Amino acid sequence: MLATLGNKLRPLKGSELAWRTLAIALVVTGVTIGIFSAVRTCSILVALGGGLYAYIAYTTSATRRTIELLIPSGVTLLLFIVSLTLPHAK
Repeated sequence: MLATLGNKLRPLKGSELAWRTLAIALVVTGVTIGIFSAVRTCSILVALGGGLYAYIAYTTSATRRTIELLIPSGVTLLLFIVSLTLPHAK
């Protein structure tokens, strides 16, 4: 896999690739579990995976603007809070 560095593409390091793969796996697992009506677990896994992916994208980016970390982190934090406050989630 490749990551952008300015206008150039560079290969991802092994640890970056492993963390990014973990983040994608969490999201895919969460959505798959959500299909079978485990809504709370789905929301928590998607929030964790999305937050991890946003953090990895922020740290590997050449231009680190704070807004690129705050907006996705805020969305995943709100998703996590909503998943905890669901009244009758299975």
